Amino acid sequence: MLRETYPDVVTIAEDVSGMPTLCRPVPEGGVGFDYRLSMAVPDMWIKLLKESTDTEWEMGAIVHTLTNRRHMEPSVAYAESHDQALVGDKTLAFWLMDKEMCR
Repeated sequence: MLRETYPDVVTIAEDVSGMPTLCRPVPEGGVGFDYRLSMAVPDMWIKLLKESTDTEWEMGAIVHTLTNRRHMEPSVAYAESHDQALVGDKTLAFWLMDKEMCR
Protein backbone atom coordinates (compact mmCIF):
# COMPACT_ATOMS: atom_id res chain seq x y z
CA MET A 1 0.00 0.00 0.00
CA LEU A 2 2.75 2.49 0.91
CA ARG A 3 4.67 1.83 -2.27
CA GLU A 4 1.58 2.40 -4.40
CA THR A 5 1.03 5.82 -2.81
CA TYR A 6 4.69 6.75 -2.26
CA PRO A 7 6.88 4.83 -4.75
CA ASP A 8 10.14 6.15 -3.25
CA VAL A 9 9.24 5.39 0.38
CA VAL A 10 11.87 3.71 2.59
CA THR A 11 10.48 1.47 5.33
CA ILE A 12 12.34 0.41 8.48
CA ALA A 13 11.01 -2.27 10.82
CA GLU A 14 11.54 -1.87 14.56
CA ASP A 15 11.26 -5.56 15.33
CA VAL A 16 12.93 -8.03 17.68
CA SER A 17 10.96 -11.13 16.68
CA GLY A 18 13.55 -12.33 14.18
CA MET A 19 10.84 -12.90 11.57
CA PRO A 20 12.80 -14.26 8.59
CA THR A 21 10.70 -12.67 5.83
CA LEU A 22 10.38 -9.19 7.33
CA CYS A 23 12.64 -7.58 4.71
CA ARG A 24 11.61 -9.72 1.75
CA PRO A 25 9.31 -8.29 -0.92
CA VAL A 26 5.59 -9.02 -0.58
CA PRO A 27 5.46 -10.91 -3.93
CA GLU A 28 8.04 -13.33 -2.43
CA GLY A 29 5.86 -13.90 0.64
CA GLY A 30 7.64 -11.33 2.77
CA VAL A 31 6.36 -8.40 4.78
CA GLY A 32 8.06 -5.90 2.48
CA PHE A 33 10.19 -3.71 4.77
CA ASP A 34 13.37 -2.28 3.27
CA TYR A 35 15.44 -2.42 6.47
CA ARG A 36 15.35 -3.90 9.96
CA LEU A 37 16.74 -1.99 12.95
CA SER A 38 19.73 -3.75 14.52
CA MET A 39 18.27 -3.36 17.97
CA ALA A 40 21.03 -5.18 19.89
CA VAL A 41 23.59 -2.54 18.87
CA PRO A 42 22.52 0.35 21.15
CA ASP A 43 22.18 -2.04 24.11
CA MET A 44 25.73 -3.24 23.45
CA TRP A 45 27.17 0.30 23.55
CA ILE A 46 25.39 1.13 26.81
CA LYS A 47 26.51 -2.17 28.38
CA LEU A 48 30.11 -1.56 27.33
CA LEU A 49 30.11 1.94 28.81
CA LYS A 50 28.42 0.82 32.04
CA GLU A 51 30.42 -2.32 32.74
CA SER A 52 33.94 -1.90 31.38
CA THR A 53 36.66 0.50 30.37
CA ASP A 54 37.48 0.85 26.70
CA THR A 55 40.70 -1.16 27.17
CA GLU A 56 38.56 -4.11 28.33
CA TRP A 57 36.27 -4.14 25.31
CA GLU A 58 36.31 -7.42 23.41
CA MET A 59 36.58 -6.55 19.73
CA GLY A 60 35.30 -9.97 18.68
CA ALA A 61 32.11 -9.47 20.68
CA ILE A 62 31.61 -5.99 19.22
CA VAL A 63 32.13 -7.26 15.67
CA HIS A 64 29.72 -10.14 16.34
CA THR A 65 26.98 -7.79 17.55
CA LEU A 66 27.49 -5.42 14.61
CA THR A 67 27.37 -8.23 12.03
CA ASN A 68 24.89 -10.66 13.63
CA ARG A 69 22.10 -10.60 11.05
CA ARG A 70 20.81 -12.67 8.18
CA HIS A 71 23.03 -12.79 5.13
CA MET A 72 22.03 -10.04 2.70
CA GLU A 73 19.31 -8.67 5.01
CA PRO A 74 19.49 -4.86 5.00
CA SER A 75 19.71 -3.40 8.48
CA VAL A 76 20.24 -0.07 10.22
CA ALA A 77 22.75 0.03 13.07
CA TYR A 78 22.41 2.94 15.46
CA ALA A 79 24.08 4.08 18.66
CA GLU A 80 21.17 4.89 20.97
CA SER A 81 17.43 5.16 20.98
CA HIS A 82 14.58 6.69 22.90
CA ASP A 83 14.19 3.37 24.70
CA GLN A 84 17.19 4.03 26.95
CA ALA A 85 15.89 7.46 27.94
CA LEU A 86 12.37 6.13 28.58
CA VAL A 87 13.62 3.66 31.18
CA GLY A 88 15.65 6.34 32.95
CA ASP A 89 19.07 5.48 31.55
CA LYS A 90 21.70 8.03 30.55
CA THR A 91 22.29 9.04 26.95
CA LEU A 92 25.57 8.01 25.34
CA ALA A 93 26.81 11.58 25.68
CA PHE A 94 26.24 11.43 29.44
CA TRP A 95 27.91 8.01 29.71
CA LEU A 96 30.94 9.38 27.86
CA MET A 97 31.19 12.86 29.44
CA ASP A 98 29.03 12.60 32.57
CA LYS A 99 29.57 15.50 34.96
CA GLU A 100 32.28 17.00 32.71
CA MET A 101 29.52 17.90 30.26
CA CYS A 102 27.91 20.24 32.79
CA ARG A 103 30.99 22.35 33.55
